[in-house]
Order: sequence, then C-alpha cells, then structure tokens
Amino acid sequence: MARRTLMQRNRELVDFEVNPETGEARIIDVLNDSLVASLGLARKNGDQVLTALMMRRALSPMRKDKDDILAAFGAKSPVDLALMGHGLSLTDQFWYRTPSSSEHWEDVNFFDNEWDPGFGAAVLLGDYARLTACSLDAPEVTTPGHAVKAWERNDNGIYLVKAAEYPDGVELVGAKLGFELCSLLFGDGCCVPLDVVERYGRLCSISPLMLDGDEELADGNRLFAMADMWESSSLSKGGITTEACDALIDAYAAIGVADASAHVARRACFACLSLLLDFNPGNFGAIRKIDSDVWRAAPIFDYDGAFGFPLNGFPVSFLCENPSFVELFCAHRFSFLKPYWDWSWCDLRALDGFENVIMAAYAFRRDLPPVFAELIAHLFVAQRDYVNKVASVERT
Repeated sequence: MARRTLMQRNRELVDFEVNPETGEARIIDVLNDSLVASLGLARKNGDQVLTALMMRRALSPMRKDKDDILAAFGAKSPVDLALMGHGLSLTDQFWYRTPSSSEHWEDVNFFDNEWDPGFGAAVLLGDYARLTACSLDAPEVTTPGHAVKAWERNDNGIYLVKAAEYPDGVELVGAKLGFELCSLLFGDGCCVPLDVVERYGRLCSISPLMLDGDEELADGNRLFAMADMWESSSLSKGGITTEACDALIDAYAAIGVADASAHVARRACFACLSLLLDFNPGNFGAIRKIDSDVWRAAPIFDYDGAFGFPLNGFPVSFLCENPSFVELFCAHRFSFLKPYWDWSWCDLRALDGFENVIMAAYAFRRDLPPVFAELIAHLFVAQRDYVNKVASVERT
C-alpha cells in the first residue's frame, strides 16, 4: 500500500492509503471537512468515491498504448504511474504528496510551471523508449480516455491533441462535424472548439483547454458524489437514455447549476442529431471557480464517434449495405428525448442545410463508399425532424 495526502492547492484534504496495482483506496484521516464534502468523500461510501477518483486520475485501462507507457517507467498500473509523480492534472487543483513532504502547489502545478513536452512527443511519435528520460509530472499521466493523446502548450494557450485511431483519420471528419453542429445550434460558449491538425506525421484532433487556471472541472463521477447520487443506476452506464438525462438534471440541480434542464436537453439533442451514444461520466461535468460555490454546466467537449463513425461498432460496410436496419436502429436508440425538458433555447433553423455540410465533408473521402455520406445525411435529417417535434410539443 502507498500512503499519500490528497491536496487542493496548499490545503490538505485527507490522508489515504491506496493499492498501486488495483487503485483501491482507503481514507485514513480527514483533514478538511468542507473540502472533503466538495469531493463527495464525506459520505459513508467515501472510500469508493476516493477509489473512483484515483482510477479517473490515471491512464484508462482501455488506452491503446497503456502497456507501452507503463513498461517504459516500470509501473505496475496506471494508478502506480500517477503515484510516481504528484498526480497533477489540468482539470482541477488536486494533487498528491507524501505525508512528510513540504512541497507546495506553487512549485509543482502545471499552470505556473512548465511540464516535460518530451512525454507528449514520445507518445505521438510512438517512440516509447524516449519516455525513460521524461518527467512523470506531465498531464498525459493523469488524462483519462482510451485515445492516444498529448497536451501541447504554446503562446495561445493549452491544447489537447488526440491522435486518430484509424490510419486515415476518417473518424475525425465526424468529430469536426460534431463541433460545427454544436457551434451553429448552441453558440460557441456551449461547446469546446475542435480542429484537425497533423503532429509528427499523424492526423490528430486539437481542442483548447476549457478551463482557466483558477477553475476546476468535476466530472460525472464527482458530480454524482457531490449530489449524493453515487448509487444512481445511471452512473457509469455509458448509454444516453431518458433516465440518464433525468438523473443528470437532478445532479446539476442538487449542486446549484442554473438551467439544468436546458443544459441537459442540449447535450441530449446533440447526441440525437450526431448519432452519438457515448454518455460515460468522463464526457460531462460541472465547472466552478476555485473557492466559489457557484457551479455551471461544462460545455460539450467530446465529439468522438459523432456522425456515424463508428456507429455502435458496426463496420462501415455493414452500415452501407443495410440502410433500412441502420435507420430502424437509429430511430430506436435516439428516440429518448422528452418534451418536459427545457427546450426554450431550441431553434433548429440554424441547422437548415447541414445535411449538405455532412455530404460535402464525407464526399472527398475515397476510403468510404459514396453511399455512406448519403446515409449519414439522411439519418441526420430524420433525427432533426424528430428533435423538432419533441421541442415543438414543449412550446405549444
């Protein structure tokens, strides 16, 4: 077992023990009651919540290059890797130090200090032997998700770079379409920008960090813990349903997020229009200024899997050869919207002609059957009609 103190900036929260191989954690001593409550650790299941925090603050077990990274540092697990450093992240101001340490936030955090860019370069190059010379205090170590990714800092800010999973980067077309849809329908303040770039010969998506240095993001796990909804059946299920959306509205409302119903309706609307099923707790959350009690819903920030690639794991060839099945599948899986949510923001006229944008985006992809673009555009139109009917019921 490894022993650490969980810190928020220079404030001690809890002393805890953790199994570096499994990530199972146990609170030994509570050092700050109010901050512990803000993490949801004050509940009777505080050890479970802390374990979930440890697991989310590490490489995903599903990450494509996890074994290569662990081997380079001789780490037993993703949690062990995070413990080798300070467990620092760009999404909040929590970190670890050994109980006897006198280290301070000002000395280690990523907002006031540089991190080793060699880590991200080695990952994007696929040259994992280079990692042995890299510092473990790099944000890549604590960034969850299965994609190969790296953080990049330049004069304009901090950006997350995610490598395409397919050699031709075809799935990035859908991701960029997802951002364009959100920008048109919701406005730039409700979504995080995404573009496609090349890094070290690889096609990648790139998005700016959605937070300022004095802000933090509480992902879905922490959000449900703070709302005393840790046992909710909707947590960690991954699929977007009416029940999951209702639970998220309740969780937002419980911590004081204004217009919770409208925020969730936007998120659900985007999923329906972009044919995106993924709704895991890492894809939504709430944001606040450090030391503030005012939370707001996080903007939409994950477009992976949008617009049909891949659609629930079905190969493109299957989609194109079975359009009737795909249409029935989408009508079933994306028909969960409810008129009792707040649709006062919804004006789908902003999406008039977006089916042509979809067609144009996929038309130049010679690695896709020509019928693919037509199919996805057709499905989008069908979903737009469905969303419009639901939103119109609320206004009548």
